[in-house]
Amino acid sequence: MILRWSFAADRICGRKGERGSQKVKCSPIVSGYSSKSCITSPSSTAVSKMIPLIGLMQVILFFFPFSGYGESLATTTDPFHQGRLLFLIQQGEHQQALKLYQDKFQASGQHDFELLHQMGLRILDFGFRQYDPECQLLALFGASVSAHEDVYYILEESLKNRHPQIQLVALGALAHFQNDKADQAMIRGLGSPTLEVRYEAARQLCKKKHPLAVSQAESLMYKTPHANAAIYPPLFAMVGDSHSTRVLKKLLNSPSQEVLLAVILSIAKYQRDDLLPQIRQQSSQLQFAQQEACAYTFGLLKDEESFSKLEKLTHSQYPTVVLAAHMALYQLGRQESIKSIEQTAQKGDLFAISALGTIPDHPNILLELIENPNLQIRLNALIALLEQNHPRALQFIEEVIIRDKKDLAFTVYQSPGHAFKAWKITSSASQLLKDDLKAYSEHMDLKGTLLEKISVLSPPQLIALANQIFSKQQNDLVPLVIELLEKLGTKEAIDCLKQHQQQFGAPLIRHYCNLALYRLQEPGPYAEQLRQWVKNQNQTQFIRFQPFTPWKLGESPYTLTPEETSKLLIETFETFAIQQDMMGIEALIEAIATGHAKNKYALAGLLLRATQ
Repeated sequence: MILRWSFAADRICGRKGERGSQKVKCSPIVSGYSSKSCITSPSSTAVSKMIPLIGLMQVILFFFPFSGYGESLATTTDPFHQGRLLFLIQQGEHQQALKLYQDKFQASGQHDFELLHQMGLRILDFGFRQYDPECQLLALFGASVSAHEDVYYILEESLKNRHPQIQLVALGALAHFQNDKADQAMIRGLGSPTLEVRYEAARQLCKKKHPLAVSQAESLMYKTPHANAAIYPPLFAMVGDSHSTRVLKKLLNSPSQEVLLAVILSIAKYQRDDLLPQIRQQSSQLQFAQQEACAYTFGLLKDEESFSKLEKLTHSQYPTVVLAAHMALYQLGRQESIKSIEQTAQKGDLFAISALGTIPDHPNILLELIENPNLQIRLNALIALLEQNHPRALQFIEEVIIRDKKDLAFTVYQSPGHAFKAWKITSSASQLLKDDLKAYSEHMDLKGTLLEKISVLSPPQLIALANQIFSKQQNDLVPLVIELLEKLGTKEAIDCLKQHQQQFGAPLIRHYCNLALYRLQEPGPYAEQLRQWVKNQNQTQFIRFQPFTPWKLGESPYTLTPEETSKLLIETFETFAIQQDMMGIEALIEAIATGHAKNKYALAGLLLRATQ
């Protein structure tokens, strides 16, 4: 009979159980292997007399194992051994616990996945309960990537955290769960004292079209500063029930032009043709930005009743109103409007040039403009030609994708009614993109979109660009380019990866190529090189906790943005976990045991994923 060490420890420490006719319960072991309690009563006399002796022996062996016993410990899977490992983890002695597990693995040659699973759970729980916000954040990250219901409580409890950053990350993770429990947790998130957290909870509920979403979003809207009120119309438009429709109609009477534009464009985006009568009324207003948005909506919703109104708007004194009216008439079938749009584009109007990209089989004006000496005109003509899938654009794409001494940044600007957007070019990209996160995001989104388009139109062109990107070490584009080459999976793409897998002086590129070749299951030393690299990088901290600065509501969700090396490390460990690579799992265990102290919480989540 094996008695739990915790009961014996209680006896040694002088904490006696209850006497008399009452039963004495032993504390449950920390493992998940058994939840039953040892029970003794006055009738079990023999057992009662043995408890002090056996308990004392087990405690002595637990804290002072001699070599012979240690050897047997490494080769057995008895509950006492499991309990000891899990107790050490619960006490924060993670390195010691993992060393014992590694000894056991070396002796047996087999992984105990159930035990690894329990260890991963305990490490995550330990990190989540620390006061250090970085530990909490990494435990939350680990719980998110594990995709395991056993750690769901970490996501829920993180909504109560005093740090808004952690609450926002938890909301993003909970949004991936399609169940009532997750919805209820997000509803509780509406009680946060931070406006950004409440808005994110309302947004996620609206995306799910939860019955309480509209009432909660409306209530929050009235508590939000007027300057931020324009973020709410998209939430109501996406739900589409009777309550949200009443709110949208009410907002169409708002004195704020930004709110009005947000309502009109949201109606267009979510195809709310039931609100077209209200849009027709709005189009009679004198505000030209409002007229532009209304004309754009008539075209998108194919509103034939607005035909005469659109013809009148083509005579407006405001260029973007005329452009929106002609685009709407084209969408309603009037081909003559195309000529008017082309004439406007020929004059160098960037919004008209961008609009031509949505009109197929009309590349002639764009082919002229792509050779214009004005770089901004060339850029917008190139993007429009790519949108038309025209191969001529590929001849000029290098100018946009490849970084050179001009150091150019590409950012978006919108028309007054927000119906159109175009791209503008600014110099000193290095400084601008460093100081302006929104500008950096737009710049990278454009390059990413163009590369994805090229991968479909001309895979050889993508490979040629990939060679240049790698040679110039444009590290910000490396992850996306590797992903696109991996998706291609052709001999030429694989040859490109193999070539740069040995590129001198570019460790990030080498290891991303290693990772792609490993995932493609190409024969070679790629897995071993990855395992060696992660071992050398085990002191790199994955994610740092940043001070919270209120962002513009609705501008972008809160996301975790690890640095280049950290991102690659996480991807590598995640690949080991997904593929259940045995040696990769060993590297994962080693990193938890000896790597950066805070990383182990994120890695524990990957360990859970690997042992499912």
